[in-house]
Amino acid sequence: MNHIQKIKGYTSILLSAAIYGFMPLVAKFLYAEGVNPLSLIFLRNALALPVLAILALATDRTLKVSPKALPSISGIALVGYCLTPLLLFPSYQYIDSGTATVFHFIYPSVVLVAAFIKNRRIDRQSLLCVLLCALGVGLFYTPGKPLDWRGAALALLSGVAYAVYILLLSAFKHKVPAFTLSFYISLVCSVVMLIVCLATGQLALPTSLGGWLLALLFALMLNVGAAVLFQQGTLIIGGQLASILSTAEPIVSMIVGVLAFREALTAQTAIGAVLVVAASILIVALDIRKADKQTASDPS
Repeated sequence: MNHIQKIKGYTSILLSAAIYGFMPLVAKFLYAEGVNPLSLIFLRNALALPVLAILALATDRTLKVSPKALPSISGIALVGYCLTPLLLFPSYQYIDSGTATVFHFIYPSVVLVAAFIKNRRIDRQSLLCVLLCALGVGLFYTPGKPLDWRGAALALLSGVAYAVYILLLSAFKHKVPAFTLSFYISLVCSVVMLIVCLATGQLALPTSLGGWLLALLFALMLNVGAAVLFQQGTLIIGGQLASILSTAEPIVSMIVGVLAFREALTAQTAIGAVLVVAASILIVALDIRKADKQTASDPS
């Protein structure tokens, strides 16, 4: 794999993390419109379907996929697009979003452990970067805040679920174009979440035109923008590197909070952000260096 492809993968993951960082901001406005977490998951996927279909047809001329790919696509959708937010969003009812983010970002460590179980060895560089990320994200937690075990457990489980999503995505070997893959993932999740919302009586839609437009923007940002970028990046650089680089997300959320909600920026969170950025730069530099060594040792 050449440097251009790798840089494309890194850039895709970082852009994805930046877009995901705006998710809490938009979600707050949608909650003010009467939308609840379950309905938000449904809207995020359903409203993106027409645009994803158009993009898939425009770029690939077809929406056909091999029937053999459908079970894998369904698994990715159920774990990544349904289960993860179903665990993470309710955790906000028990603990604040910043604390939930700290617990949720256990997933790079879970991905690293999965790589160890599979290969029986741990890349020292990756271990160092994961430790830096864990320390950096951990500094986003403010001691003294109330900690409910139910919220902590839900957030931790959401991180485990997201790690499984990354592993399933990185193991996806079927040749399915990016927009087509995202279309079917969103389709599966839309159907499942509509059933869940109707069965629980939780279907709550926006109450104004502005709310619908904001919901559409939310869907396009995440399922057409961030999700497609993350899928592309993961398939290029692998789940281990993707999980580490995606820890840039809480930094963007922190910046948005400071600018949009005038939230305080403490020295502790600033140091945490620096550590996460340092880990991201380090993992990219080490990966490129490793690729150079492999190319030098195998010029063919």
